[in-house]
Amino acid sequence: MTHSGPHLSVVIPAYKAAGHLGRCLDALSPAVQTAEEGRWEVIVVDDLSPDATAELAEERGARVVRHEVNRGAAAARNTGAAAARGEILLFVDSDVVPSPGLVAGALAAFDGAEVAATGRYEPEPANETAFAHYKALWTFWNWEVTGAATGESGHLQGALAAIRKDVFDGLGGFDEAYQGGNVEDYELSARLREAGHRIAFDDRLRGKHHFPGFTTVARNYWDRTRMWLRLSPELKGFSSGQASRRSGIAAVLAASSAAGHLALPVAWPLAPLVAVVDVGWLIAASPFLRWVRRERGLRFALYAAGVHYSLSVVIGAAAASSPFGAGTRGGS
Repeated sequence: MTHSGPHLSVVIPAYKAAGHLGRCLDALSPAVQTAEEGRWEVIVVDDLSPDATAELAEERGARVVRHEVNRGAAAARNTGAAAARGEILLFVDSDVVPSPGLVAGALAAFDGAEVAATGRYEPEPANETAFAHYKALWTFWNWEVTGAATGESGHLQGALAAIRKDVFDGLGGFDEAYQGGNVEDYELSARLREAGHRIAFDDRLRGKHHFPGFTTVARNYWDRTRMWLRLSPELKGFSSGQASRRSGIAAVLAASSAAGHLALPVAWPLAPLVAVVDVGWLIAASPFLRWVRRERGLRFALYAAGVHYSLSVVIGAAAASSPFGAGTRGGS
C-alpha cells in the first residue's frame, strides 16, 4: 500500500522541556539524521508547560500539539500517536539526544515482521557530571547483558522505542491512569506480550540521555520499585535492562547491610553477619563494577561503587515499603 505521508512519526512528550528539547530536535533534523528526507515527521506534545517548550518546538520546525491541562507523559504520548501520520511510531523523550542513525535504524527495523522494538542509551550521557556518567554506564551495561545478548526484551522503553501504529492503536495505547513511578511503558509491554507480540531489541535505536542528579534518580527509583512490585503479580512480572534478578538481590542485600550498620552501635555482636551481607552485595554488584573499572579506571569504579550501593539501598527500602501507601492507579 502506498502511503502519502511520512512513514515514521517521532512523538516527543514534553513538559518544562525548554532547557533540553532544542538538542533533541536539532538531532532529529534532516541535516543530522541519515534517513532519507521526507520519511519522518516530528510531533511535540506540550503538556501545558509553563516555559517556552511549545515556542521552541515550533521554531525548530516540529508539529506542536498542546494539552489544555497537564495530563502526564502517558497521555502526551497517546495524543502524539493520535496525531501521527506515519505507520510507525517512534517515541523519544525530550531529554534524549538521538543518534544520527536513529530514524534510519527504526525504519530498517520494521522492514520485516517486527511489531515493536526498543533501544538503549549510549554509554556516554548528554550532560557532563560524574553521576550522569555512572548512570549512562549502568543503563548501557544492563541492556548489554539482557536485550543485546538475546535480541529481545520484555520491556518497550517509552523513552526510546518504536511500535507499529495499528498495533499501538489496537491495544488502546498507554494506560493514562497510572500515577507515579512512570510504569505505563511496562504495563503496555505486558499487554503486547499477552497479545503474542515480540518486542525486539535493536541496537540501532540509540541516543544520549540527559540524566538528572542523584536525588531525583533516587526518588524515581523509589516510586518505580514500589510500582513494579505492586503491578508484577497482576501483570506476571516485568523484564527490562535494569529490573533483573541480580539487581533485586543486590538491593535486598544493600538495604539489609545499611540497616545492620545503623544497628551496630547497640547490636555490635551482629558485626560478622553485617560483614557477610556486605560481601554478598559486592559479589552481586561485581560484574558491573568490574566492567566499569575496565571502561573508566579504578578511581571512577570506586565512585560508581559508592553510588551504586546507595541506590541499591533505596531500591531495597522501597521494596520493603511497597505494601503500604497509595495504590498504583488514579483513585485506587
